[in-house]
Amino acid sequence: MMESKTTSKTSCLKALLLRAWRERWSDLQWGVNIKTVLPRGVSGDVYDLADCILQQAVVGSGANQLVLSYLKHSLSSQLVSHAAVLQRLAKFQQLHKTHCVASLLDFLEGILPGITCCGKSEGTKLAAALQATTSWLLQVLQSCYNQQQLYNKALSVLREFLASPFYLAMMCLAKYVDPENYSEICQRCRELECVREDLLDSIHILLKMDLDVLSPQQNKDPGPGCLVQAWLSIQMISSPGASTHSLVQRLKLMKRLKHYSDARLYSELMRGSLMSLHDVRQTDYASLWGAFAFLKVPHLLAALADDSDGNAILNAVDLLLEHSPLLDAMDAQHSCSNLDTLLGELVKLQLLSETNKQQLAKRQGSGSGLQLDVESSTSDITKVIICAEPTVASILKTLSTDYQNKQDALLGILLQVLTGNSFELVLAVATVQGQLRTLVQRLVRFNEVSKVGGDRARSQFFDISFLMLVAIVQSHGASAVLDGGDSLLEKWVTNCMVEPNKPKSPEQLLKLCDPATVNALLRQFNAGDADFSSVNIKWQDILFNMAGVMKEVLIAWEQGALAPVDVKRILDAIRGRMCCLPLAAAAWLCAYMRTSPHDTLLKPVNMVRELLLSAPNVDDVSMRERWQLTCTIIKKMEKDVQLSLKPKNGGHLVSRQPAAEQLNIAWKDCINKGWVDHVSARTLHCLLDTAGARWFVSSVLQELLKLRYRDQLEKGADIALAIFHVDIQSCAYQLLSNSLPQILHNTLQANSLVEPQISTLARLTSHSVYAAVCSSTEDSMEEIPPKRLRTESMEENVLDALRQLLTTLETGMQDGQISQQTYFTFELIKSIVEVGSSRSEAVVTAIPATLGSQLLKTLPELFTPGILLHLHDLHTTQGRSFAARDLCVLRNYQLRNSKSNVTT
Repeated sequence: MMESKTTSKTSCLKALLLRAWRERWSDLQWGVNIKTVLPRGVSGDVYDLADCILQQAVVGSGANQLVLSYLKHSLSSQLVSHAAVLQRLAKFQQLHKTHCVASLLDFLEGILPGITCCGKSEGTKLAAALQATTSWLLQVLQSCYNQQQLYNKALSVLREFLASPFYLAMMCLAKYVDPENYSEICQRCRELECVREDLLDSIHILLKMDLDVLSPQQNKDPGPGCLVQAWLSIQMISSPGASTHSLVQRLKLMKRLKHYSDARLYSELMRGSLMSLHDVRQTDYASLWGAFAFLKVPHLLAALADDSDGNAILNAVDLLLEHSPLLDAMDAQHSCSNLDTLLGELVKLQLLSETNKQQLAKRQGSGSGLQLDVESSTSDITKVIICAEPTVASILKTLSTDYQNKQDALLGILLQVLTGNSFELVLAVATVQGQLRTLVQRLVRFNEVSKVGGDRARSQFFDISFLMLVAIVQSHGASAVLDGGDSLLEKWVTNCMVEPNKPKSPEQLLKLCDPATVNALLRQFNAGDADFSSVNIKWQDILFNMAGVMKEVLIAWEQGALAPVDVKRILDAIRGRMCCLPLAAAAWLCAYMRTSPHDTLLKPVNMVRELLLSAPNVDDVSMRERWQLTCTIIKKMEKDVQLSLKPKNGGHLVSRQPAAEQLNIAWKDCINKGWVDHVSARTLHCLLDTAGARWFVSSVLQELLKLRYRDQLEKGADIALAIFHVDIQSCAYQLLSNSLPQILHNTLQANSLVEPQISTLARLTSHSVYAAVCSSTEDSMEEIPPKRLRTESMEENVLDALRQLLTTLETGMQDGQISQQTYFTFELIKSIVEVGSSRSEAVVTAIPATLGSQLLKTLPELFTPGILLHLHDLHTTQGRSFAARDLCVLRNYQLRNSKSNVTT
């Protein structure tokens, strides 16, 4: 019944249209009479009005302009929708009627400025209609490419289509509404590629029709910044042995955050590493930074360059050459060309050719006033680092052999490593290459093989490997290098070693002792005998019983049973031939001092000092190197119990200054310099470790919001993001759940939020969220299953906190009222959608579905079609419907605004 009514009404409309044409009604007459047929409030789309008019308009060889005027009037009076008109126009296939095609193109060009829709359910229909019209325009171009006038008209209309952000957004949406039609468009584009070159720009847009087409146009080269350098400074403190994959993923994220080109990212990586190396010159960290700058960075560039064009590395070095003061200062310091060394490593990895290297080196030489003698720089850190790389590979290869067959060779290798600063260099290279854990595993294996004493070589091997392992654990932490096995070394580290964040109870150490063994050792040491020549001796029996020996000696001295000369004799015997024994003795003494009253510390302090006297006078060529390493380890133990004789400036926070004051000093230093030096990075790292993420994030935000100028704020946001990477997930969570609500909902603080602080704070927030999500992805790929569960949970916590923050902000909004919170909310979601990454979808889904629409009502002038389209999930019907609705709301606002401007 309904169908017959519709057919009857359509017949009436057709009859009315024929009458209007015969009587030559004006468009106003048409408008009056059509209302006698259409019920009030009913769209002509229900009765195919647009189809009827267009069919009548193209009956002859040329389009009937009078009938087309009726269609224009029907559009302007909203009797038909733009979607219905465009869909019917796209069905016109009589392309041999060139006059009709030309008239339809003129008609289309005329209505283009005002195409929109007002009904809530018509948005997706309009998107599909615009896509169908685009397909029709391509058909016209295919059929009339030899008719220049018609071809130019069709091309002009197509270009006008593609120049409009609204039309592009609707066609991106239509790609998900009607994927088959989009496939046809792609096929026609490929066919047209070979026909006309003037179509290539339009074809490129159509073939890449995705959300990236609508991304805001960013500065192609924002110039050098401080994010990469600051992050590197923090990274080398918190995780110097991070894998290449992990570092590459983080660098790629920074590229998206800062909208860097490939060349700029690579240049920032090289510049940041060289700046940090120059900063730590003549310190204990020079080897580590040298290994990173000249060995790790080239491999990072090789991994990054897989996804870039072939000239990116060359362009990156060109950008690096712009920082000639840095390069000149480093070359003057080392009396050689650091750039030449770096370029040599890039050539080895085939990232540059030898010709490129020579040309770039010549450019640096012509721009510098320094005359360098490269041949005389054999002692330079860069040369030593390069030479240390094959040495590490040789050591690892040698340690993988059988101990019994290669005992002399292994002992020779280890003795060579202990000579001079070779051990420091080997550790630096192994660390940045991700080989440190492998080195430790092999040293542990050989330490286990030699733990049963006997011949002198076996004892030396045990002693050297034990010292090396303890030194590595002391520098990097047990969790970073050990697997938690049951080897002698791992048991001793777990139960006896003094570590800064893992205090050991001296009484617990004594429970590991055997009284009979303690008494036997006391008799031997009291006799001044340091020779353990028995083939049945087990070094673990001695090491784990040194705590009991030290306790007995200390008590006897305190009670007067031993004189100082007796104590000295015993301690001299302990450090007689094996360095692991005074090390074990000092471990218990330091553990004892950590828990003892201050007035009882004099004697144990003196015992430790006695152990640190000059190297024992024994006939052993390796004793000097072993003893130096032993003293270094024991002195670090002293620092860990806060009893060092010199003022402490090490890696753990011990200062009379309040934490807020330390943060303020380090922060100002970084802002004034524009980069993060090693001392400031360590201070900030330790503040976060000591005070926790909640206090630290709030304090950093307070410092950030004190800045007033845009360039300072940008530096501050980059430095803050870099520092948060110490524990990015905890910092991001605290930022969202604690710090931002305090600022935004505290009237006194919120009223002080103005531009550019609001946009900077929003950008820091979105970047922190992406960094936290990216970090959890990396961890879940590389860590063990329990860690994976933890990181996935942390990611959910961060996203839940973001969702809760935005929900709270949306609830606090009132229609038509604009506040700082309103602007912050807009800037935050804008920054979220601008970043764009493989993890964008997870972050965008945390934005409440109605938030974009709510903001659109309040701040329509700030929105773009691209932002709106990114806010919705286009894979779902509801998401597409909401996206089309918001796009049309924005379109109608812009049309009204443009009309009012014309009127005024």
